[in-house]
Amino acid sequence: MSQSSFDRLCLLAGGLVLAAAFVAAAISHDAFSTFFGREDSPVENLTALVLFSAGAMLIVRTLAKRGEWAVHAVALGVLYGAVYIWAGGEEISWGQRLLGFETPEFFAENNDQGEFTIHNLVVGGVKLDESLFGPILSIVILTYLVVLPLMWRRFAWVKRLASTLSVPVPGRHHALYALAVTLIIPLLGESRRWEVYECIFALLSMGIFVNPANHLWYSPDAARAKGEDTGQAVGALL
Repeated sequence: MSQSSFDRLCLLAGGLVLAAAFVAAAISHDAFSTFFGREDSPVENLTALVLFSAGAMLIVRTLAKRGEWAVHAVALGVLYGAVYIWAGGEEISWGQRLLGFETPEFFAENNDQGEFTIHNLVVGGVKLDESLFGPILSIVILTYLVVLPLMWRRFAWVKRLASTLSVPVPGRHHALYALAVTLIIPLLGESRRWEVYECIFALLSMGIFVNPANHLWYSPDAARAKGEDTGQAVGALL
């Protein structure tokens, strides 16, 4: 399967998840909760699986570029992958409910859900899931998905920066997709609708990582043959 075909498959899967969420919500609140809203629901587990897979794929592809990319570029690519694997673990509380282990004392005392996760910690009376992992993270994600693709095509310095930081740049179709989903999700009348958004974001990320606009996984010559001016190529940063 080509990279672009896999990308389209990820977006299609995200669209199907969104459609299924609206259907379940239309049937009943209980139907939505069973498949989307409760802990360890099928969609929550799918989100974790895709996040794990996206992170692992990013790490494997980045390590394959050793000797071609600069050391710092490889380190950053591995870091991005590790963040996605961490997010996948957080999504399912690192398997706590599946494995049945007790919450460590620190987390039991400082986690607003009493579970083994970092994003639910309360620090100095501030809930991280409502501050750092709430609006701030949302702004960062939307900037990456919507603003970066627009700026990357218009400004040479953005292309150079993305290459220096080995960032997989979303394509215009990714940006439009992310914007459309962001506008549609609030129409879903369920308090746990953001679980759907997280799953779609994970699938969208996988599509971006496999088929980024800056052709990150091609050699500089191959990227140019694709018709893209990618700025300073990552492989030239040795």
